[in-house]
Amino acid sequence: MKPFLRALLLPLALVAVVASLAQEPIPRAAFAAKTIAILNDTKTGQVSDGALEQLKNWGHFTVVDDPDSADIVLRFDKKTNREKQNSQSTDEKGATTYSGTLSFSSQVHMRAYLKGSDSPFYTTKTDDSKKKAGISCLTSFQKAWIQAQ
Repeated sequence: MKPFLRALLLPLALVAVVASLAQEPIPRAAFAAKTIAILNDTKTGQVSDGALEQLKNWGHFTVVDDPDSADIVLRFDKKTNREKQNSQSTDEKGATTYSGTLSFSSQVHMRAYLKGSDSPFYTTKTDDSKKKAGISCLTSFQKAWIQAQ
């Protein structure tokens, strides 16, 4: 029984170690960052207002206006989803009824980039809108930052 148990546990242990290494949300190089900039592609200034408010409350970074001079750039964008459903039914007299529904949803995405990188080192999203979206995304980033230290 012991050889069987070892044969079962060893691969599980290796998978756990590899998974924990692959899930490091904040790279070590990011911890040297002192400045941060916000790029807001959401078409509403309230998202960046919320993010800026949360950054100032945190007090960890100096916020700069120029993304080219920042150590970290936070880029916000908004994804909108539209779903359309059509249906038709025919009653016993042969009359056809058509109906349709539209539903809309949106999410604000935030991606964090290290200076000179084209790939984000951290991403998050929220269903919140406007100022609350900026606060939610920054709160998520702050929690990941603290956990990674």
